[in-house]
Amino acid sequence: MTLSLKFTAVTDRGLVRDNNEDSAHAGPHLLVLADGMGGHAAGEVASTTMVEHMAPLERDPGDNDMLALLGAAAEDANAAIRDHVDEHPETEGMGTTLTAMMFNGSQFGVCHVGDSRGYRLRDGKLSQVTKDDTYVQSLVDEGKLDPADVSSHPQKSLILKAYTGRPVEPTLFTLDAQVGDRILLCSDGLSDPVTASTIEQALNQGSVDEAAIMLRDLALRSGGPDNVTIVVAEVVDAELDDVSPITVGAIQGVVPEPTHPDSSASRAAKLISPPKAQAAEAQPREVTEDEPQRPPRRSRVGWKVIASLVLILVIVVSGGLWMKNHVANNYYVTTDEEEVLTIQQGADFEVFGRSLHHTYQHACLNNDNSLKLSTGECTGQYAPFRLTDLPESERAAVGNLPAGSYDEVQTQLTRLSEKALKPCAASEDAAKDKDKDAKKDADKPSQGNCREVK
Repeated sequence: MTLSLKFTAVTDRGLVRDNNEDSAHAGPHLLVLADGMGGHAAGEVASTTMVEHMAPLERDPGDNDMLALLGAAAEDANAAIRDHVDEHPETEGMGTTLTAMMFNGSQFGVCHVGDSRGYRLRDGKLSQVTKDDTYVQSLVDEGKLDPADVSSHPQKSLILKAYTGRPVEPTLFTLDAQVGDRILLCSDGLSDPVTASTIEQALNQGSVDEAAIMLRDLALRSGGPDNVTIVVAEVVDAELDDVSPITVGAIQGVVPEPTHPDSSASRAAKLISPPKAQAAEAQPREVTEDEPQRPPRRSRVGWKVIASLVLILVIVVSGGLWMKNHVANNYYVTTDEEEVLTIQQGADFEVFGRSLHHTYQHACLNNDNSLKLSTGECTGQYAPFRLTDLPESERAAVGNLPAGSYDEVQTQLTRLSEKALKPCAASEDAAKDKDKDAKKDADKPSQGNCREVK
């Protein structure tokens, strides 16, 4: 029995982001979702590059190895991302997630990197078939974090794997298909603000198009904090007419985004706009000799002054609120007096002698160069990540890293940890030596090709 796919894809930039960095493809043999990262004019380039390189797989794979095809196409896209960064150094740090499924009529080949997700709805029950390549997921795997606490963890968006032009090993596996199965690929713009139980309920509703639109609207009603992109497909036992694949998101280029007329956020925005002023003047009235004269009207100048003062006050308050919001949502990487890398929250300047930033987190490394961000001191197997832990050629770049969102700054530190020097190898005799001279030797700075660890 050969099965077919009904499919659709929808996207929205959300209610917070200024642009859409997601790209997606849905077709009879290929489903792809790529969530770009790296800021304006970078994330969308990476996701577009990925989908463009995956799209040629939109054909019946026959007896070919679907996992090999998916892995090779993703690797080619990763090389293209590297070439783009080499040609445009200002886009260093851009990258994209990837969740892709190729369909041969009986099963899916799956290729996954990052925190976009793949789900399967079977017999009305939803199951997540991909595993997030994130720091918090690693804590769950190690039994250090309850899965129920993932959505509220401050480092839930710290990605451990992405296609950034550097070598990366994707997760590759096959997934069986049955009539009635529904497949959902989505960016974290859906999976973060909307619970799995709500996603399950919506995915059970109506056609694939209706389910996709319902899921998108759920993400927007939950605040729309990020780009939300959704691919939905249903396995059917029917011969379908030739249908053209669908592409959505950044891969479509710069197109007008919907303004969400039915969202509470847009309705609130409309209420902020003041109505047009009423400018009707009263007609002059004749006064008879028998009627007492009324005192003259007060000059309108006083009201104009008051209106001007109110306007100035509104501007000042609005500017203050904007500055407060900017400071609260702005982060950057710097080093403290001991050359430990830290994440600062706020703006890097002072007003009337008062600093507008503070240390938000410290960067920590273990012997495997695995990064951990801590609000307190580095403990256990983790030691402070110092500037001297980087090769000399990389140290100057730390002071030039751009400020941005917390996710962007986390990505910067992850990239730096990947470039950190390996720990210096110590002989067993040196490790056992407890005398003072050995300790002095251990305290000497590294020679530039490795880093000292405790």
